[in-house]
Amino acid sequence: MKKFLTTLIIVMLLFILGVTTVITRSLSPYNQARAETTELAQRRANLAEADEFYWFNGDETFFTVTGTDNEGTPIIVIVQQANGAIEVINQAEAIPAQEAIEKTRAREEPKKILETRIGMYNDSPVWEVSFKQENGNVGYSVYSLTSGEWVRTIKNI
Repeated sequence: MKKFLTTLIIVMLLFILGVTTVITRSLSPYNQARAETTELAQRRANLAEADEFYWFNGDETFFTVTGTDNEGTPIIVIVQQANGAIEVINQAEAIPAQEAIEKTRAREEPKKILETRIGMYNDSPVWEVSFKQENGNVGYSVYSLTSGEWVRTIKNI
């Protein structure tokens, strides 16, 4: 009985170690992108403190970090993955995520809101709101980050 318990404990520990390794490796690209984007925003956009991080995959990939600059002004820094081009927006000029979510609820009547992200679409900063439809498919609504105007919706993915 003692040998069985020892074997069981060893198997459980190996299982936990394996699961931990898989989780760590799967989060590595996200964590690396967040760290690199934050560092770039600190160097080139005077970001002093980072808050949120967004990974946006549209026609191109953009990484966004929000936070405050050296003067304490809340800013949004959007970085294009392909060439490192940076767009800095004062948060006071942007609609909040909650407004984009409410617009999506009113327009699409989703079953569930999944996530919001900041990125660029047609050279303009946008909020992308992903949602689950009643039929179980996923949809995306895109709104102008600064005006809140609807840009496009993709459904049934």
